[in-house]
Amino acid sequence: MLDFLNNIYVASVIKSAILIVILLTGFAYMTLIERRVVAKLQGRLGPNRAGPFGLMQPLADAIKMAFKEQIVPSQARKVVYLIAPIISVIVALSAFAVVPIGNSWAPGKPSVWDPLIADVNIGILWILSISSLAVYGIVLGGWASGNRYSLLGALRSAAQMVSYETSLGLALSGVLMWAGTLSMVGIVHQQLAQGIWFVFAQPLGFVIYIIAGVAEVNRAPFDLPEAEQELTAGYLTEYSGLRWSLYQMAEYINMMTVSAIAATMFFGGWSLFGLDSIPVISVLFFLVKVAFFLFLFIWLRATLPRIRYDRLMRLGWQLLLPLAVLNALITAVVVALDLPWWVNGIAGLAIIVIMLVVIRSRGVAEGVRFEENPQKKGEFVLPSSVRLAKFEPSAAPAATEENGQQQQSQQDSKAVQV
Repeated sequence: MLDFLNNIYVASVIKSAILIVILLTGFAYMTLIERRVVAKLQGRLGPNRAGPFGLMQPLADAIKMAFKEQIVPSQARKVVYLIAPIISVIVALSAFAVVPIGNSWAPGKPSVWDPLIADVNIGILWILSISSLAVYGIVLGGWASGNRYSLLGALRSAAQMVSYETSLGLALSGVLMWAGTLSMVGIVHQQLAQGIWFVFAQPLGFVIYIIAGVAEVNRAPFDLPEAEQELTAGYLTEYSGLRWSLYQMAEYINMMTVSAIAATMFFGGWSLFGLDSIPVISVLFFLVKVAFFLFLFIWLRATLPRIRYDRLMRLGWQLLLPLAVLNALITAVVVALDLPWWVNGIAGLAIIVIMLVVIRSRGVAEGVRFEENPQKKGEFVLPSSVRLAKFEPSAAPAATEENGQQQQSQQDSKAVQV
């Protein structure tokens, strides 16, 4: 019996099933956490009726979706329409297969039951390649719906994902140069061996990765494919019930994947300054890091407004892509010359500061950003794009009240005469 359980294929199947259950449960409760956190940030309560502290709200939502009518448009291409959301979910689940969740149960002695499904020597390439297939689920869903708004949303998503995938891959290339391996487990071990988290050597790459990752999963402020104002929900317009929830499931699982990659590539994965020798503690450290990035996703959604589509594309092609190429070149030079990691880190921080100053000055020049009044400290001059309307108090209500009193007095006098 033990030999059967120690078979690598059996262990992989069992661990895959456990991981799928964890991700689906995490998706359900991420919806609750997001609603509660956004409510807290906006001064509201959020769901708090279904169960203690609203903990049964995800179950209530699942039951509602299960019994909600699933309409198939008459103009839809039915087979593709039904398959598209399934593609999105399968791709989202598959990308997590090579992410190490914790340290080996017996450090130094790899086991088939270690907390990861597979340690392949091209782990990051697997993630990038399988994640790039996510665009098919969205594009096919929008095209097969037979709706122009859905098709436009799908085309937006395709253009957006292609634009930001390039910057995302180049942002990760700097980490790969420092690690010298494509294995996710190897990258964690390299951070332990070098005594640093790669975010210190790659601050510019980390910033580019976070921005591109948010755009990749179509989250605010980059949720242009689902823009309700002009596309009435975009590629999701014609989906309802469980099929609609599959797209939401894929989005939240992709959020977890992006967060897990950020924690692994830039923040040492499950490691924490030598305190990760206990495997269970290492898993906890990893989950805390992932939770931080998930909170960042929610914080951005509650804080930033949706940007214009032309600015979205301009940001991807004219700013992030050149910066990602520059970061890769600087990293290549530093690694080739065997310079210390802090040289790369200082160069990245300098570029970030310069770009923030340039963006701010450009925003002030274009009249889209507040600037401090040079004559009165503490006061701000409104940008030229903002106009304040002043409303003077109207005398109409007082006149109306006087007219009402005169009419009432006339009616009273008539009543006395009668």
